[in-house]
Amino acid sequence: MTLAVLRALHAIIGDALEDIDAVYSTAASSRSSSCTLPKEPEADVLPPSPASSTQPKSSARRAGTPPLLSNHSPTPATTLSVSAPSKRIIDFPSLDDPVDPADDADAEAERLRSNPAVANAVSRIVAACGQLSITVRSPFLVLCDAGMGYHLPSALRFLEAAHIPELLRPAGPEGLHVSAISAALGVDAEVEGRIAHILRLLATHHLLIEREPNVFALNRISAMLDTGKTYADVARAPEKKYESTNGVAAFFALNTDELFKASAYLTESILPHTAPPEELTVPSTNPSPAPPLSPRTGSHFWAWLEAPGNEARLARFGSAMGGSRGWEEDGIEAFPFASLPDGALVVDVGGGIGSTSMLLAERFKGLRFVIQDREAVCKLGRDAWRARCPELLEEGRAVFQVHDFFTPQPARHTPVGAFILRVILHDWPDAFARRILVQLRRAAAPDTFLVIGDHVLPYACAIEGAEALRTLRGAKWPLLANLGQASANAYWMDLTMQVTFNGLERTLPELVALTASAGWRIVRVARTEGSLF
Repeated sequence: MTLAVLRALHAIIGDALEDIDAVYSTAASSRSSSCTLPKEPEADVLPPSPASSTQPKSSARRAGTPPLLSNHSPTPATTLSVSAPSKRIIDFPSLDDPVDPADDADAEAERLRSNPAVANAVSRIVAACGQLSITVRSPFLVLCDAGMGYHLPSALRFLEAAHIPELLRPAGPEGLHVSAISAALGVDAEVEGRIAHILRLLATHHLLIEREPNVFALNRISAMLDTGKTYADVARAPEKKYESTNGVAAFFALNTDELFKASAYLTESILPHTAPPEELTVPSTNPSPAPPLSPRTGSHFWAWLEAPGNEARLARFGSAMGGSRGWEEDGIEAFPFASLPDGALVVDVGGGIGSTSMLLAERFKGLRFVIQDREAVCKLGRDAWRARCPELLEEGRAVFQVHDFFTPQPARHTPVGAFILRVILHDWPDAFARRILVQLRRAAAPDTFLVIGDHVLPYACAIEGAEALRTLRGAKWPLLANLGQASANAYWMDLTMQVTFNGLERTLPELVALTASAGWRIVRVARTEGSLF
C-alpha cells in the first residue's frame, strides 16, 4: 500500500509539471508569434458566484443585507511579441539566479508564476514532495529536522541583520569569500569560521549558493532580502534600512527576531508549570559568546513596540506589513471596491502605514481613504506617503486618523463604503475581535462592505458537509485535504499569532461564528491560488 501511495505522489508531481510546462510553452510560443495569451480564469474556493475571485479576503455585510455583487470585468488578455520565433525564451524562474526586473524574459517568467494554473500546480508539487520525503525518510531524521529546525530562522536573521544580501549583490554570481564578508563585518578570524557554517546551513536549505568552499552568492530566494541599497548605506544607518523599500526584508527580519523568540515559550504559555523558576541558575564553565537574553517584556506587544528604545523595531514593523503582500500577490481584483461609486469612503482599520490603502488608491482613483492606527504608527505612515505619493495626501484622497478600534468609529456619522480589516482580527482572541467587529457594525450603513484579510485555515482531514467546499483545489488522494506542506505558511502564522498576541488564524466555521456574533454575515470567501490568505 505504501508503494502505491508513493507512486500516486510521483504521478501528482509529474502531472503538475506538465501543467506548468504547458503554460510556459504557450507563453514562449506567444512571444514568438505575437499572438494573444489569455490569462487562465481563476478558481474560487466556493461554488461559482457572480463575485467569485481569488483574492485572500473574507467579505461580510451587516446581517440582513443582500449578497455582495461585483461589476469586475475579466482580466484583459495580454499581447506579447518578440522576434526569434524558433527559440523558447521563457522558462520557469531559476533557483540559482536572482530575478532581473530589467530582463523581459525574467519579468514574464515571474508573472507567469502567479498564473492560477501554475500556482495550483506548484502547490501540488510542494504538497506531494513534502509528503513523499516524509514517507520514505527515517522517522528519527524527520524528527531531527523538526526538532532542530529552530536554527534556520536564527541563521536567516543573521543573514539579514548583518546586511549580507546587500554585501553579496555587487559580487554577482561569482559570490564572495567568507573572509571578505567577515572583513566587511569587522569580525576576527575565529568568528569568520562560524559565519561560514551559518551561511552553509542556509545554502544547504537552498537559501544561498556555495559556489566553492567558503564562497557564497545570492540566489533567487535570498535576493528577496536585498533592499537594493548599498551595504555602506545600510551599515551606516540600519534604522533607515527599510525606508522606501518593498518591506520584504523587514517582514522576515521581524519574523526571525521577536516573533521567533516568542515561539520558544509556546509550551509555557499553555502549561505554566513547565517553566523553570525565575531564580534558577546553573553555573557553567563553558564559554558563551553572549549572556542569555529573555524576550519577556511584561507588557503587550504594541505597548512594548512603542516603548523608548524600540523606535527602529516600530518602524520595521510598519514596513513589514507592506512586505507581507506576497501572500496575496495579484489578487486585488477580488476586492469589492470596483462596485463603489466615485467619492466613496474606505476606512482601513488598523491600517498601519497604509500599504494596502496605497495599493488600492493607485488602482481605484475615485475612492477616498482613511487609514486608522495608533499615533506613533500614523506618524510613520504620513512620512511613508509623503515619500512615495505625497499628492494623495495633498489632494485629501488619503488621511491618517489616530483611532483605537475598540472604541466607537470616528466615521460613524459619515457613510462608509467599505471597512478593511487586513491582518487585524488574527491579532486578537475572539472576545476582543468581536469588540472590533461590533464597533464597525454600529458604524456601518446597510450597503457597507467589510473586507477581512486573514488566512482561512482548512482542516488537515477530509470532511463531509458544507465545510468540505473548503477543500483546496488539487487536494486529491493521497494528499492531505489542506495540501500539507504547501499550506504550511498559514499554520506557521497561526502559531505566531498565538505566541505573540494570544490571537489565531481561524477556520471558516470559526470566522462565520465570530462575524455572526457581531451582526455581520459572510457572503463570500476568496483567496489567491497557492495561498490560504
